[in-house]
Amino acid sequence: MSKKQIKILVAPNSMKGSLNAFDFADVVEKAFLKVSNDFSVRKVPVADGGDFTGEVLCRALNAEVIKAEVHDPLGRKVKSKFAKAGKTAIIEMADASGIKLLKTDELNPLKTSSFGTGQLIQEALDSGCSEIFLGVGGSATVDGGMGMLEALGFQFFDKKLLELKGIGENLEYVAEIRKPLLPNDISIKIICDVDNPLLGENGAATVFGPQKGATSKMVTQLEKGLANWAEILENESGKELANLKGAGAAGGIALPLLAYYRAEIVPGASFILSQLNFERQVEWADLVITGEGKLDSQTLHNKAPKAVADAARKAGKPVIAIGGTVQKEISNAFDGVFSITPGPVSLEESMQHSPEMLFNLSFELAKLIHSVHIKLK
Repeated sequence: MSKKQIKILVAPNSMKGSLNAFDFADVVEKAFLKVSNDFSVRKVPVADGGDFTGEVLCRALNAEVIKAEVHDPLGRKVKSKFAKAGKTAIIEMADASGIKLLKTDELNPLKTSSFGTGQLIQEALDSGCSEIFLGVGGSATVDGGMGMLEALGFQFFDKKLLELKGIGENLEYVAEIRKPLLPNDISIKIICDVDNPLLGENGAATVFGPQKGATSKMVTQLEKGLANWAEILENESGKELANLKGAGAAGGIALPLLAYYRAEIVPGASFILSQLNFERQVEWADLVITGEGKLDSQTLHNKAPKAVADAARKAGKPVIAIGGTVQKEISNAFDGVFSITPGPVSLEESMQHSPEMLFNLSFELAKLIHSVHIKLK
């Protein structure tokens, strides 16, 4: 090949509600290659514990998808799945206990349960897995993982020794937990994209409860319940749990896993990038392109584009971020930040036309990069 190719690494997160990370990368690649064959594009879609975490890990580990029937957050039977690579299982909480499984008028974190997630974990263990990667984004529950434990054989009782169902409204009444015989060779990585604690103004009930249908009265009740739940689990395990970073994710599902199993909360973006051997991918590139639907202050906290930028800068490679909406506070984290929206458009219109708008922006970026490259040769 007579010409030196311009190596572009495309490593986006999903644009929630419009483009998943794989489609995002495909659109950018198509635009760059339409400009010139001088570009060599390598696509490495990323995630951080939120949307498409399971799919990103599944493809990275060449995992086999296993179908399963479980209970949704309201106890109805639904088709679900997990993935298996050797003795490692990849489970997305959203596939069994996700908000996507409910209609808007069904959202109620007092009534919803993580039981289905526990069923997926049990299915994975029964299939011979000894390591579980659990992505906890997109949940519909604030039950502290009580429903999940119920599916794993745990029982809960109030002060009168009446058995309780594993749902959010029962957290405050738990007085005793009876556990089954626990496996001692299981490792669980709880992949998390937030660092909220369990309780307080930044906790599971206050911050995430309203997103899952909680009224202010429900938030107060759930906060009380989670405080009781955390106290019991801390007494059972001898571990401090409630104040851990990420303990508030997915309605506190990490707490019982940390209490009873060999589990740890891992920052989603850095963990997933390590599974993708991302440092090696960055070394190959001349330029890195990342992005997600909204680039704002939250992007700077455990989100995939920031982790991609950190890896690129560590390797001395320039990095560009593309978003649907962009706020100025994230500018310093990247060498260039661009919005795909060409002008004043509604959110609905932006989401509907995101592939076209992403292509147009990427095409113009490719033209500029190619022109500069030619002139500097």
